[in-house]
Amino acid sequence: MLNNRKEQPINYNQLVRWIMNKDKHADMLQEIVTQYFMTQRINPNDKNYNEKVILLHKMLIYAMKCKQTADLSHVKTLRSLLNSFIELYFEHSHKD
Repeated sequence: MLNNRKEQPINYNQLVRWIMNKDKHADMLQEIVTQYFMTQRINPNDKNYNEKVILLHKMLIYAMKCKQTADLSHVKTLRSLLNSFIELYFEHSHKD
């Protein structure tokens, strides 16, 4: 099978490595969100607790979607959610 670039055969081994790497990074993100933030860093007494948990849950969902497909819109959404969480999380850290 040929791809559109330079008519070279598709390197399925490289494709598998890319997919495995994508899945590994999504797994790592899910572990950081659950094991670090949701169990250690986010406390029910925190300011904006609900908003933080909602953002973290959405991040888990979009990390899963990134594993399921190669749709770059999921990556874009995940980055946006991450940036929103960073702003909310560090707002709390810097103002208290």
